[in-house]
Amino acid sequence: MAGLVVVDTDLIIDFLRGRGDGARLVRTLIIEGRLRTSAVTAFELRVGADFLARRDDIMRLLRTRTVPLDLAAALRAGEVAAALQSSGQTIGLADCLQAGICIRHDLPLATRNRKHFSRVVDLRLADPDAI
Repeated sequence: MAGLVVVDTDLIIDFLRGRGDGARLVRTLIIEGRLRTSAVTAFELRVGADFLARRDDIMRLLRTRTVPLDLAAALRAGEVAAALQSSGQTIGLADCLQAGICIRHDLPLATRNRKHFSRVVDLRLADPDAI
């Protein structure tokens, strides 16, 4: 069995809506016990419009699988943001935090936004076809 995979918010939303390849990928990772989300995804889901209606489902998904935003991850995220800003290729604060968490914990990120996240040096992107 391959290792743990952090799944970006876009794929978690696909899963919660029961749509597309994102739902299949998340379901597979849950069954295999390899799914992880990040504190950033928890934040983004809470901001989402249907959080209250799906609160129990979302909390069950996040409760034991969420990788924290600790000091080391925050500093890595700052490095990511500074490097991208200096090259004129910003990706947004939440995405920098997501990348910092994955880099700090040496975990690959599964996302539909590969073009966006491929700008981040040292971030491993999971190949959805290999999962």
